Amino acid sequence: AMANHPWPAEMDMFEPNVTALLWFEKAPALKVIADAWETHAWRSHRFNCCIENGAWVPRHSQMDRSYHFNEKVVQSEAEIEEAAAVHQLTALNPNYPRWQVTILRAPMPSNSAVLINAHHALGDGLGMLFALSPLMGVEGGNPLSKVPLPSAVLPPWARQPRQMQERPAQNAPARMNPLSLFRCFTTVCSCFKNFFRGLLVSILTKHDSPLSINEPLARRDPLLRNTGRRKLTRFPPVPMQAIKAIREKYDYSVSMNDVVMAAITGAMRKYAIDVRDDRMLAEGVTQVEFKSLVMLALPRTVDETDLTKSLCNKILFSSTRLPISETSPRERLLKTKAACDDLKSAAYMTGLKGFTDFISGIAPRSLLNKAAGETWSKHSLCVTNVPTTSVPMTWPAEGGELVREVSIVIANVMSQISVVTYNGEIFATLMADPELIPQA
Repeated sequence: AMANHPWPAEMDMFEPNVTALLWFEKAPALKVIADAWETHAWRSHRFNCCIENGAWVPRHSQMDRSYHFNEKVVQSEAEIEEAAAVHQLTALNPNYPRWQVTILRAPMPSNSAVLINAHHALGDGLGMLFALSPLMGVEGGNPLSKVPLPSAVLPPWARQPRQMQERPAQNAPARMNPLSLFRCFTTVCSCFKNFFRGLLVSILTKHDSPLSINEPLARRDPLLRNTGRRKLTRFPPVPMQAIKAIREKYDYSVSMNDVVMAAITGAMRKYAIDVRDDRMLAEGVTQVEFKSLVMLALPRTVDETDLTKSLCNKILFSSTRLPISETSPRERLLKTKAACDDLKSAAYMTGLKGFTDFISGIAPRSLLNKAAGETWSKHSLCVTNVPTTSVPMTWPAEGGELVREVSIVIANVMSQISVVTYNGEIFATLMADPELIPQA
């Protein structure tokens, strides 16, 4: 689907690329990267085939290093960020497999970077993480075991051993009383409600309120057209310890994702009021619709002998309403948690998956394009969150250099915030229209 232009033509969308920046004090040698890539990634048809009419077509028996690997001298990290934005928005040559690696060397004390740019058809973030994990060198090996992902998503050999917990003694089942029956009934009703909310997400979702940080409603209804203007902003890293301190304050009733989404909401609110002089938020209007699409990667089969087989686009996009009108940081966090609880609801996710499976696998292509375009146009943000290793990483593993930071760069028809965790810190980027969000 990613290779078949999944958007209505009137949106004028760019090619769906995924761009990553690995930052180094000194970038690895080009030959070291190319050798590792050829050894571990080139074997996959997704890396060695062209994409023609939505199909994988072998055109190159050997990896063309002169096309796929390039090196450039730049003067600053700002120039690297500009290059990443340009690569993200530029279509890859269809006569070659749709990926490139560019080394951008800057003079010290600036960091240099390796820029990886690939068409989204090659795979989602989780698939890329698994497929390219042999290139990640960590102490003790087994890099996936150092990635903080749920056990259900990780392959068995990468899961952390759990401490055996003693089960409490099983008492005789309690007799059912009216209160228990009522709770059971309300739970069932809630499950049905959440299921149908997920199943009918495209129909039930309405357009966001007109704010200074999103396009005028007239430009978003029914479809938001791509302006072609995008600027990359790279935010300072945030220590995971700061997130942990907030979670401790709330007795771990809030997750890392809850805290990050609440922080994003608060930052967008502050920017809208302080920089954009947003009247709706400044005047305290309470009924403000402000939503983010949140990308969720689903479990997939992982072959330990060939990790590239995990490449696929097995993802869901959940609609999450964010309390941008809330003035209290505490209440904003609690309301964000309540909104993000949908992501933990099995009933909601089952309904959402049912809708996604129908649209992508059964419904006509025109309906898929229409549903995707209208759903995207109803949101002000898209947020992705990709974890990497929680310990220092050498890249590539054989003969590489120590990675200092990781950035994900993705552009969307609305503003996009991409979050990645690495080595105890959170790194985030914003790709937005500079006329909407200047001076980010």
